[in-house]
Amino acid sequence: MTARRALARPSGARRPAVAALAAAGALGLALVGAVGAAAPASAHNVVVGTAPATGSTVTEAPETVDVTFDDVVLDLSAEGSSTVVTVTDADGADHATGCPTTQDRTVSVPVSLGAAGEYTVDWRIVSADGHPTSGEFTFTYDPPEGAATSAAPAPEGTPCGSSAAGDGAGTGASTGTSTGASDAGASELVVVLGIAGGVVVLAGAAVLVALRLARRRD
Repeated sequence: MTARRALARPSGARRPAVAALAAAGALGLALVGAVGAAAPASAHNVVVGTAPATGSTVTEAPETVDVTFDDVVLDLSAEGSSTVVTVTDADGADHATGCPTTQDRTVSVPVSLGAAGEYTVDWRIVSADGHPTSGEFTFTYDPPEGAATSAAPAPEGTPCGSSAAGDGAGTGASTGTSTGASDAGASELVVVLGIAGGVVVLAGAAVLVALRLARRRD
């Protein structure tokens, strides 16, 4: 009888270790889910349409240039707003004649094109996740021969905001895709991974303590 109790004792003594291992596994699964859930939250808005279309050739001068995104655009509505759109010709003159306006997922800016040629649209917005993002695309203005073009000089500088939309933007010309992603998303991921590492270390320490207790009881 004594021998049977001695043999049965270790299995019971190791129950805290098993429980600690189960808790560590549950924490690991929870952390994996948390990291997976945090990834989509850091996604920036992407362009789903432009007018004029990216890379297209138009024969009539548009009154506005529009950029439509896959999610709502945050409008700070303040002086030097982060919503900035410029429409520049080959000489770098900006043909935007007013401040950009935001309606749901579309940003529009009034323009007055000049001579025929390629125009570059630079944009900068605040994405739905609160992070700034920017990019650019091009289109070509090719009016019919003999058609009158605007003789008015392009306005100097950017009419709205303290800097051009392309400042600090990455590559992505003529693609209409968002660039210049903020480092905030990466920082959030680092924080999440740091917390996950700390919890794993604590769980490991709990397992070691449970094993030592089990050995003492043995």
